[in-house]
Amino acid sequence: MARYPAGAYTKGIGDPVPRHRRNPRRGYDAEGRETVPATIANSAANGAYAIRAECQCGHEAEVPIGQFPPEMFVPDAGLGMVCSACGRKGPRTVPAWRRVSDRP
Repeated sequence: MARYPAGAYTKGIGDPVPRHRRNPRRGYDAEGRETVPATIANSAANGAYAIRAECQCGHEAEVPIGQFPPEMFVPDAGLGMVCSACGRKGPRTVPAWRRVSDRP
């Protein structure tokens, strides 16, 4: 049984991209077309208060969302970051959402 109905997924744009040419910081639909990632402005409007950076070494940090340009894609926010624990570049970035119990 599918977790979400087929119509719940965002349809991709453009021509299908072969697997070997896909960008690991982007999502793709079932046909292989790139989907548009969330922007900083969209994430902030939906309740994100920070961008969570997760390094492969296991170190995590939250960077205030106001430090990024609003039109930047959330996955691209990590391109200019360096892990303070191991020095590795480009951590994985996701929005940090407020807990329901923390909301006014």
